[in-house]
Amino acid sequence: MSVSWSSKKECRSYFKSLCAHAFAQGLVQNQQQLDFHLRRFLQSQTGIWGAYRALPEEAQVEDAIAVPHLSWVFPRMREGFLEFFEAQEFVSGPYGVREPSADSRQRNLPEIQGLLIPGLVFNKNGNRLGKGKGFYDKTLSAYRGIKVGICFDLQISETALPTEAHDVTMDFLVTESGLIDCRKYQE
Repeated sequence: MSVSWSSKKECRSYFKSLCAHAFAQGLVQNQQQLDFHLRRFLQSQTGIWGAYRALPEEAQVEDAIAVPHLSWVFPRMREGFLEFFEAQEFVSGPYGVREPSADSRQRNLPEIQGLLIPGLVFNKNGNRLGKGKGFYDKTLSAYRGIKVGICFDLQISETALPTEAHDVTMDFLVTESGLIDCRKYQE
């Protein structure tokens, strides 16, 4: 689809509808392929990585975070930002997101080598639109680690996304088709 988005709201509306239909149909085979490519990417990584507990209409990362040589942390929403914690147990947080329980150990963002980041829509330049609350963009504005957007092919816009100066770009995308190095497409 070749379209020029007039606003983030218009783009989000289109992709929310597209994703709702696709996720309702089931993406089991797509998810298995995404898991394969994500595990392969993570095999060459080291240290502490951040992941997320997916909402029903987000690509899952549960299978990939079983990679044994990495340590994992998960976000908790606090005052417009995300803080990351080692977690064994999760509780329901704002917006229905599963977050680390209160007894989880916090890790500072500079300790984290890379983050797996959900989104509603991405493009190959690494631009990302989330749900519109800005938690990831605010948190990642000073982050220097590897940023990996996780999505399905249908969530990649072939055209430019509406962006603002504060929007943070991804270094890589992982989909069911494989790894996209966004840095190759950035100006």
